[in-house]
Amino acid sequence: MISLNTSTTLETIDLHRQIHQQGVMVVDDSSMHRYSAHLCLKAFGVSRVYEAANGRLALDQLAQMEETPAVMLLDLEMPVMDGIEVLQQLALLPNKPAVVLASSSDEVLISAVATMAEALGVSLLGAFRKPVNPVDLADALTKYSIGVSAEEILSTQKPASADAAQLSLAIDQAQIQVHYQPKVDLESLQIAGVEALARWQNAKSEWISPAVFIPLAEEHGLIGALTLSVLEQVLQDMNEWWEQGQYIPVAINLSAKSLAEFNLANEIIQRVIRQGIPAHYITFEITESALVVDLPAALATISRLRLKGFGISIDDYGTGFSSMQQLSRFPFSELKIDRSFIQGAPERQYMRNILKSAIELGHRLGISTVAEGVETEAELHLLKSLGCKQAQGFLLARPMSGRDLMSWVDQDLQRKLAICRTSSSG
Repeated sequence: MISLNTSTTLETIDLHRQIHQQGVMVVDDSSMHRYSAHLCLKAFGVSRVYEAANGRLALDQLAQMEETPAVMLLDLEMPVMDGIEVLQQLALLPNKPAVVLASSSDEVLISAVATMAEALGVSLLGAFRKPVNPVDLADALTKYSIGVSAEEILSTQKPASADAAQLSLAIDQAQIQVHYQPKVDLESLQIAGVEALARWQNAKSEWISPAVFIPLAEEHGLIGALTLSVLEQVLQDMNEWWEQGQYIPVAINLSAKSLAEFNLANEIIQRVIRQGIPAHYITFEITESALVVDLPAALATISRLRLKGFGISIDDYGTGFSSMQQLSRFPFSELKIDRSFIQGAPERQYMRNILKSAIELGHRLGISTVAEGVETEAELHLLKSLGCKQAQGFLLARPMSGRDLMSWVDQDLQRKLAICRTSSSG
């Protein structure tokens, strides 16, 4: 499972305390692979290492243990119970280890199983072909602290709910505020723009997820009012930025129901003209799924906005069912690549090939490519090497208010651009 050529430079890697406290379980039918993984983990300072020769034995051990191991190194091809079956069983457990997959199978299959594991709710730290390089294993294990922190935060938060009347009042009183996530141009190494994101904090100071209030707005005919409320805030913020000499383009999301509203394009155009913002500074992001709800209405709204000079971006590209057909039908100026095609691409050739194809498609069509959800320097370096135009994600900046954005530009932008420069030379 692990290459026996362990590097002494990895002996001092900083692993999460739970890995040391709870240990790691190695599940592999090869005694040699279990032994090499054991040696590697010992070199990392992990003293508690458990072993199982197949999936059934591993699950039996877990059932008898007082404390679940923090991580499981899991082979896929095993007798009695294979790794896929193990993942399905782990998903049913209230306390389950994070998983590092290792397999002799081809990368396409490994990638498919990795996607399955994440869809099941298993915390996946990495997926590799055997033998796993100690450096790759170390990188995977160091991700454990990130996964644990996210789970601990989510487990303590109860999602807030809302009804249509509350949402309507919130829109009328401008309680739904706009936050902005910056995008960086990977060629010029400058800020390329920001994406506007709606954020709702109710009277109880509870944050209500967009996954709750966006569908609610669509269902009750409030999505048009919500869209225009967001647009008004964006235009006000843009004017304030312009007074400070910051001419930052903004991307705004349009939902499927918005596209179907007959007069929405007129409302948008009139408001932008009234605020004196040139149309080419605003891009509307539209998901693939929105394009098939009402094709004639979508074509009319998008074409009118494009005719007036607004940018049109196909959001979450690749997650729909007819991407090529949509690109041929609509006048897009930007292709936004979904996070699911970026995560894991530095480690998996199969994913790199898909990512490369999406970027090259944008180049051939003469439209800008934007990678969203960039979280690691390895992902950033890969995107630059493949010629992706822009990047957006937590590595560069989290969403923030319009006022905080100006502080970020003044205080943090150069530091983030330095990461991009390092990635280009690394």
